[in-house]
Amino acid sequence: MNSGKPVSLARKGVSQLVNPFELPGQWYKANLHAHSTNSDGWLSPQHAIRTYRNGGFHILALTDHWKVTHVRGKPEEGFLYLQGVELDGGRTAVGNYHIIGIGVDAQPERDRLPSAQDQIDWVVAQGGVAFLAHPYWSGLSAEDCLALHAYAGIELYNTGCELEIARGFSFVHWDDLLSRGRRVSGIGVDDGHRPAFDMLQGWTMIKALDLTEAAVLEALRNGACYASTGPKILDLQLYESKIFCTCSPARRIALVSNPTRGHVLHARLGERLTDAEFSLPADCTYVRIQIEDEHGRMAWGPPLF
Repeated sequence: MNSGKPVSLARKGVSQLVNPFELPGQWYKANLHAHSTNSDGWLSPQHAIRTYRNGGFHILALTDHWKVTHVRGKPEEGFLYLQGVELDGGRTAVGNYHIIGIGVDAQPERDRLPSAQDQIDWVVAQGGVAFLAHPYWSGLSAEDCLALHAYAGIELYNTGCELEIARGFSFVHWDDLLSRGRRVSGIGVDDGHRPAFDMLQGWTMIKALDLTEAAVLEALRNGACYASTGPKILDLQLYESKIFCTCSPARRIALVSNPTRGHVLHARLGERLTDAEFSLPADCTYVRIQIEDEHGRMAWGPPLF
């Protein structure tokens, strides 16, 4: 089904975002936004780690509010704990910003970080990776997201925000940013506070060379990831005039691109799709794959330019 030669993103001048399916390494299942009893979560840090480890996750970042949670003890084999934090501040027209910082060590000081940009800059200075948390829940517009810089991506899906007030999906914000030339990745999280309610239902698949903090943070900086609430993307290749993907069984596979461009394949009644090939839309600046399975669960592939 493939046509033409693979396009090298490096040759096209892309310095940050990559196609993780063209990279060496392994896929790791991660939750990059969760809380413990160190802020407003119901589980202790160790209990939260055990919950995600038993739930099939390889990576967990506890992002307690304005507090970096340090976990003592020997790391578990096959599991990586990342220190993180959730920061907030900086009003917009109808909401306010929340910033997730992954891979930070020092405790943040609220009075020294009054704005969202200050918070992002602090995370980056710490050697961490910053994401905009739940833009839809926060009441952010595309202009609000464009006003900030140096963040790696945004939360496309947040389980807690969806279950509590039906504002968990933010991929419209993502497409607004991508259409305006902002090259940011998308992650899925559960924002876990309460077991059996909002945990283990949204995640990010990360392609990294190994299960170490350095490798995972580098993968996140480069956008070597995709977001999911269930489906798996098995391969994704961009060619000179086409994009090809394979995935777990789906009822819909969509090619999403610039406004008014794109296409959706629908499975026939009683059947499921496991691959798709799309012609690239004319004059598009980016494309991404979006998958939906028979239960309505979704996956969002990385943007390709």
